[in-house]
Amino acid sequence: MLDAVFSINAHYERHTVPTCHRYATWSGLSTPLSDSTHLPVHDEQPLRDFVTHIQTHGEAVFSSQVLRNKQRTRANQSAPLKVEAARRYAEVLVSHGIATLADANALLADLDKLKVVEQALVNVVGHGSGARLSYLWMLLGDDSRIKPDRMVLRWLQAVLDRTVTTREAIRLVTEAAAHLGCTPWELDHAIWEHQRNS
Repeated sequence: MLDAVFSINAHYERHTVPTCHRYATWSGLSTPLSDSTHLPVHDEQPLRDFVTHIQTHGEAVFSSQVLRNKQRTRANQSAPLKVEAARRYAEVLVSHGIATLADANALLADLDKLKVVEQALVNVVGHGSGARLSYLWMLLGDDSRIKPDRMVLRWLQAVLDRTVTTREAIRLVTEAAAHLGCTPWELDHAIWEHQRNS
């Protein structure tokens, strides 16, 4: 949850990864960044515990003392903290019976339920272009998604020498991945690594 929310408009290695590690250390998790390919995760924390931690401490304290990351959902001092978006994302998932990575995998396979959950998640502050939601599903194992963030958009704009919308980026990368014989996630990741190392 933290990875999906805090990675938007932030330097991943400098800000997002340390934020996830600080929470994992604070809450006693040995694996801060897990994927859904090795289930069950032996010390996985149920999502409702994450929600309870934030509610107990309050968003301001949780951001400053636990995560030590007070980033906001927009570049505006009055914008909500990203931790609020993470809490609200988690609350939506919990309200739909999603507490573990296994539950999330089952959700991704149930397209009708997934549509209902997505409709609730797009109303969470900071939704923006939808990159955060796509990235959440990617983290949970959906290889058909891409994260059309600034890295992907900049690469496409440089290659095509024109402005590219988020919707167009999703289409272009998905079509290119099919042409190349890889998953959209694999191509997204390759673009992201190229941009990071450029």
